[in-house]
Amino acid sequence: MSTLVKMASVSDTEWRAPDGEYVMRRENGLTPNGNPLNGRWVLRDAGGAFLDFDRYSNDLAERHNLRLH
Repeated sequence: MSTLVKMASVSDTEWRAPDGEYVMRRENGLTPNGNPLNGRWVLRDAGGAFLDFDRYSNDLAERHNLRLH
C-alpha cells in the first residue's frame, strides 16, 4: 500500500475503506500461527484474507498507510 487510504468508522470496533478494499476490526480468533488474538485489531483485504494485526489501531493504520477518521 503506497497511497493513503481513508478508513471510516463503522462502529467502536470496526473501520472500513469506502471501496471495501480493507476492513480493520477487533477479533478474538487465532492468528495464522495459531496464537490467540484476544481482541486485537486485525486488518483484512476485501476477500477476507488476514494481512496484519496489532494491539493498537493507530499503529496498525500507520504501518499500512491508513487514515482513520
